[in-house]
Amino acid sequence: MNKNKIVIFNILIIFLLSLLGTSVVGAHSLGSDVSKQLADVRQATAKYHNIDVAFNDGYVTDYHCVPNMGIHLVNPDLLFNGFHDPLKPEVLVYEPKKNGGYKLVAAEYLAPGGERPTLFGQEFDDGPFPGSYALHAWVWEQNPNGMFSPYNPKVTGCN
Repeated sequence: MNKNKIVIFNILIIFLLSLLGTSVVGAHSLGSDVSKQLADVRQATAKYHNIDVAFNDGYVTDYHCVPNMGIHLVNPDLLFNGFHDPLKPEVLVYEPKKNGGYKLVAAEYLAPGGERPTLFGQEFDDGPFPGSYALHAWVWEQNPNGMFSPYNPKVTGCN
């Protein structure tokens, strides 16, 4: 009987530890719906690894480089169309490379005004202009501060 109690106790401990592990991992997860949406964003923006494709699709930039972000290419047609299509970000963010090229690191969603929007279950941050809102999605460069954090310490091309 004592042996049975020990076995049951050990099984219970293993079960509880497995639940604890799941909770910890789940706390850092974005959820399957958001993960799927972000995978779709990666697929839709993969062509922009070639910055010339972005320019051909109407994105423009002044090459101003923001530390821990990069340079921002904005598509004016998408910016002022009145809605946010996750697969057509208003802004693409690139990190300048030492060889003179550019590495795509993030998609950014920008609202020039109005109500504070949400996307991917995230409320937009205050944007770069008064009354504007922005949401970064670091889909091409892992961000230790989180997928939707405005700044990414791993992006050092402007520092």
